[in-house]
Amino acid sequence: MLIQFFTLRPVAAVNDIRVHQPAAALARLPGVRCHVFGSGQAMKQPEPGEDSVFVWQRQILEPARADDHLKLLRQGHLVISEWDDDPRIWPMVVQTNFFCLRASHAVQTSTDALGAFIRRHNPTVGVFPNQLANVPPLREPERSLDQPLTLFFGALNREEDWQPVMAELNNVLRIFGDRVRVTVVHDRGFFDALEMAQKVFHPTCPHDRYRELLGQADIALLPLSDTPKNRLKSDLKFIECAAEGAVVLAAPTVYEKTVRHNETGLIFRTPRQFGLKLRALIGDRSLRRRLARNAHAYVARERRLEDHVAARLDWYRSLLDQRASLDAAMRARCLDIPATRW
Repeated sequence: MLIQFFTLRPVAAVNDIRVHQPAAALARLPGVRCHVFGSGQAMKQPEPGEDSVFVWQRQILEPARADDHLKLLRQGHLVISEWDDDPRIWPMVVQTNFFCLRASHAVQTSTDALGAFIRRHNPTVGVFPNQLANVPPLREPERSLDQPLTLFFGALNREEDWQPVMAELNNVLRIFGDRVRVTVVHDRGFFDALEMAQKVFHPTCPHDRYRELLGQADIALLPLSDTPKNRLKSDLKFIECAAEGAVVLAAPTVYEKTVRHNETGLIFRTPRQFGLKLRALIGDRSLRRRLARNAHAYVARERRLEDHVAARLDWYRSLLDQRASLDAAMRARCLDIPATRW
């Protein structure tokens, strides 16, 4: 089987987690070769007798401008659309009545909630939760008790999520003073809102660097407001924190499904709870170590990519077996494409 992935322009870790790392893991399975490429790069052609699967990351299509997509279908590729976020974020997806979902044989995604939404437009959905290609051994902090703790915040498009807790965060930082420092990745607004001197800002960086910075932190802040688009997000940030030994203080939206309160992290429901639980984490070293060990054990046991990648290959094979019926169902969903264009 040849599995090809057409990727977006890299943004933070999106391509690493959803494309590059799964592709590398799939390529290690017998009988599989993978090719990842982007705009301006060439795709490969299948060898004689080789099945072809084409995965198009966050594909956005208009019925009148779908020539490349239709060409793939005419050439016999099984075409899958890959989505890891709420498609409604992109206006063109809504304006075309989710044509990009309807016009693919199948859609693969990262959460059950997102899968349920996508099935309104295409019933053939594979849900593959985000996993980690690398879970390093749990690090034990080397700092002495008089060295400052490090809080970590790093996320895209979270301004509306952190604003409700910022006042409590600054209150806690005033209480602990020089005993705490903060590392911020990407979000300059969050960094500027911190009322303290011991803070460091890093621009958006490659995934390996992001994980390195996370591995230097003691506590990671994961605010996430209860909104329709946030409910479709994944728990990726928690499992990355757990792998690197950073204890999470997380909102219940999304994270409550994975984080076990007071076992693998702490959940807060109000800004006041955020402040109280952050104070507890900063002040109680034994609590941090217990939560970190439990969370790391969970990720090492259940969220390694190598333990899950075979399920993707099985799903691709099942889709190939259904190719004729998937073709018919796709055309029936896409009456906005004239029959002569197929």
